[in-house]
Amino acid sequence: MRSAEVFFSLRSALLSALCVGLTAKGGEGVQAPLLRIALLPFEDRAGFQGKWNLATDVPVLLGQYMSEEAAIRVIPMDSVEAALREKTLKKRQELARAASIGRHLGADLVIIGRVKRFGMRRVTVGDPNLGGYKSYKSQIELRDVRLIKVATEEVVKTFEVSRDSSESPLGLDLFGRPRPQDREFRQLFTVDFGSEHFYELPLGKLAEDAFRDLSTQIKQALLERPPIDLSGAQAVVLAVDGNEVYLGIGSRNRAEHGDLLPLCRGDTQIALVKIRQILSAQLCKAQIVEQTEPIEIGFRIGQRVSSGMEMQTSLSKEE
Repeated sequence: MRSAEVFFSLRSALLSALCVGLTAKGGEGVQAPLLRIALLPFEDRAGFQGKWNLATDVPVLLGQYMSEEAAIRVIPMDSVEAALREKTLKKRQELARAASIGRHLGADLVIIGRVKRFGMRRVTVGDPNLGGYKSYKSQIELRDVRLIKVATEEVVKTFEVSRDSSESPLGLDLFGRPRPQDREFRQLFTVDFGSEHFYELPLGKLAEDAFRDLSTQIKQALLERPPIDLSGAQAVVLAVDGNEVYLGIGSRNRAEHGDLLPLCRGDTQIALVKIRQILSAQLCKAQIVEQTEPIEIGFRIGQRVSSGMEMQTSLSKEE
């Protein structure tokens, strides 16, 4: 599989998000978990007649492009398909079902979509055995690609991508002589989807451009949020209650359910907490994900180190 070019990195964002002079007790920082994403099978309306299964091939390929981002972990399609066989997950409406599957898989977000067009058309004019004219058109169109936050069952954003290219070689096809485009057209029915040879074909080249664009759009939505406003004096730990803390930030500060935040004593990071509930414009409740020493009232809140999506990792506890 040809590697997709990485367009967006979280390295600088993560560095700036942590407290100044980020060091935990013992000199080891608390690590932020990865963002886990499940791509469910897409609705296939393309009608491609070859051996490809576009319903799963398309999201798998999109996942390969997205997984080039170090902060993202894409859940394997085998695990997704196993979850889809669970009878209890089949009875819900589309968004609720997608979110339920995401929770079953421990995903932070789920992606669903529709394959409207994917293939190559060949138009022939005249008798190909005597002399004829042919044109070739490759088309890729993915619609209604929705990014769903598992924790709230909300659609974060909807995406689409469309690409097409046409070839109309000059000259006639005398006596049925095949053109290079004819061979490429026939190879679509035998080549493995997403293979090296696939990328050498016109449709594969078009797919590389389309999937890179779509994955970039999704990563932008995930990773490029405005920072939380931590400028007020109230942006500190207000109370500690067992495994939960109350923080002096809320909707007015652009804090969101699922944000992962460091808590700092001076310039030293002590803990990571995850927002579980926005209580008001300047108040939220968060769960302790990891800590190196007890959290105290007045600890400073650092900038988010996740993308505002609900994290289900080995560090976190079940809700």
